[in-house]
Amino acid sequence: MQMNNAADWKNQNATVQDSQIVGIEALTTTAVSYNYLHEVVDKLKPPKSPSKSALEIFKDIHLDNRLPIYDTPGVDTLEVVVKNYTDLVLSHYDQWNMNKENIEKTIEELFDLAVYLYGATHKPNEIEFDFFLLHLVTAMHGIRIIHPHINNQQVSEHILLAFFYFSIVIYICQLRPEINEQLINDYKIENAKNNWNYVTECVLNTELMNDAHAVKVIRALKDAEKVYGNKNGFYLKTAVKNVDNVNIEDIWVGGSDDQRQLNVLKRS
Repeated sequence: MQMNNAADWKNQNATVQDSQIVGIEALTTTAVSYNYLHEVVDKLKPPKSPSKSALEIFKDIHLDNRLPIYDTPGVDTLEVVVKNYTDLVLSHYDQWNMNKENIEKTIEELFDLAVYLYGATHKPNEIEFDFFLLHLVTAMHGIRIIHPHINNQQVSEHILLAFFYFSIVIYICQLRPEINEQLINDYKIENAKNNWNYVTECVLNTELMNDAHAVKVIRALKDAEKVYGNKNGFYLKTAVKNVDNVNIEDIWVGGSDDQRQLNVLKRS
């Protein structure tokens, strides 16, 4: 099982574009991208003691002082986390109450988790968006698109288990920022901006258009509302907050050299 963002991106585009060539590229990327992650991901089993939602588990992980806090965020620590903290990560993973009876609801749960990680982890008065957490949103968008074309329930389940595990690891690498749902749920939008046309115009008529990641995350949010409903503006609020607050000159945070950060944990 492969958690490779390039392969995931190509797979979803192959499906959307009905392109055999892009599909071949995706399969090739997957075939040559085997690494240390597979030592864990290939062997993942369903959670042993399911009792909590995905969001509840991430809040537990935020508070778990047994996990490391690094000096800076970024995926430079990914291998260290996977190799040194997998048992602890799996102790949280094993508590996830995955809905195996309704995979579509599980996909929705994980997509919404990714949206909270992306849009509800900044400091209350300093709105920022993490480049690596962004990819959890677009990855789940890709999984949702690909899912109807997978005819094997076990494969579908394993993809979601792999995503959940990988999301935990990325969250740790990004210094476990506090998840405050109210940063999305209570976000106020002016009436003139409370529509997707406003968001689309902002993307197409600003420098955001030149950043493929910005375009992809907005598309993922817009498509999610079509599939999952309004949810009191959950997806639209995230999108409006995104286009209204990103720093065009330096859009993303989350790298080891970024001075701006989310509401992350700090070493005491």
